[in-house]
Amino acid sequence: MRPKAGQLAMRDPALASLLGVMPGSDFGGEFAGYDPNVGADWGADIGDDYGYEFGDDAASAQLPTKQAALAAWKNQSVQRAHSTRRGMLLEPNKGSAIKVERYTFSVNQALVLGVALGLTTMTGQPDTNIRPQRVTMNAPTPGFCSITELKVANVSVTVGGIADAFQFSAIAVGQTLDMPTLSPANRATVLGAYTGFVPPGFVGGSAYLFTASFTGPASIVA
Repeated sequence: MRPKAGQLAMRDPALASLLGVMPGSDFGGEFAGYDPNVGADWGADIGDDYGYEFGDDAASAQLPTKQAALAAWKNQSVQRAHSTRRGMLLEPNKGSAIKVERYTFSVNQALVLGVALGLTTMTGQPDTNIRPQRVTMNAPTPGFCSITELKVANVSVTVGGIADAFQFSAIAVGQTLDMPTLSPANRATVLGAYTGFVPPGFVGGSAYLFTASFTGPASIVA
């Protein structure tokens, strides 16, 4: 048989009094007149305004199409490649463990115009490693000097006959040579002769410095 509420209350009077079950207890009385409609409207409009426009901008910002994305990628790639090319003008060795530039060094001999002379002192060593690809001589006209040998790092790059120095003038074209790499421990030498010819516009008896310049890729001088 189930016990009644009064019987249960008498089992623990203290708890019953705390909960307002015992006669005379008014615990919780302030809630006795609780209006069931209190708060009925609370939350009814919650969320009506909140989030009303939330996501409208995100919805309008659609992802680019594949074509648009590809066009943007191509444009970026072209811009990056162009920037790299321009930057290489200032730093051509960027990203390379080997630093190479294009240098030139010269050998020369003093002449007196009108006085024939053998070319015997045109020899020298570079200050760094260089692989000459062109020789330039300041012969003002054909017949000024003859060249019997060009020697680079003990290797003769003329393999027969006598050449005219004007062949190696600054205005000559198609004069690229593939010469050995020359180090500071080796020499470049030009052998030949000044014919004594005085070109038009020059004065016999005046001094003239005959030069031969070797130009090509070279190690950067520290």
